[in-house]
Amino acid sequence: MNNIIRLAQNRAYKTGLRIKDGDEDYLLADGEQLVLGIKRFAYYNGYIIRKIIPPQAYDYEVGAYIIELTTDETNLEPGAYYYDVALQRSNGELERIIGCTELEVIRSVVRRDE
Repeated sequence: MNNIIRLAQNRAYKTGLRIKDGDEDYLLADGEQLVLGIKRFAYYNGYIIRKIIPPQAYDYEVGAYIIELTTDETNLEPGAYYYDVALQRSNGELERIIGCTELEVIRSVVRRDE
């Protein structure tokens, strides 16, 4: 499966994340959440974006957790970045959902007025 994300600079981005447990969709239990981390380089300590995706982000019509990034969050320099997604259990333990994967920010021309 190809999990590379390609998003436009300074544009809203929305995607769905379906988690499977065998043949069934996995729904977060009480106290669990998904954590999206984006960094310029995987080995950097600080995040450019760290986003919590709570159980309420599950869209039953789509059958996936909805992840949204705002134009402010994607107002990044064009180039290569890295992201991953982890399931944070209620005890704080992290489990990999999507391992370290490329994220490309592509240049855009129209910019939001500031």
